[in-house]
Amino acid sequence: MRAKTNPVESPIFHDFVVHGGCAVCEGPMTVRATPGTMRGWCGKCGWISKPVVVQGNGKGQVAVAYPPRAAA
Repeated sequence: MRAKTNPVESPIFHDFVVHGGCAVCEGPMTVRATPGTMRGWCGKCGWISKPVVVQGNGKGQVAVAYPPRAAA
């Protein structure tokens, strides 16, 4: 007898590319945004990041920023 299982819904996510968005080599940054988190990856140099989206001047513009995570 098979156990009944409920299908698990996958989380909502959006993928997009920020051309010139890599802070290391200025290559294209592929970003995946889910509710509560964002992750970025540069296919050119391999840099992995945790970008944040910053709203612009109120005209629907946004920017992707990479805040510092630590200081030496």
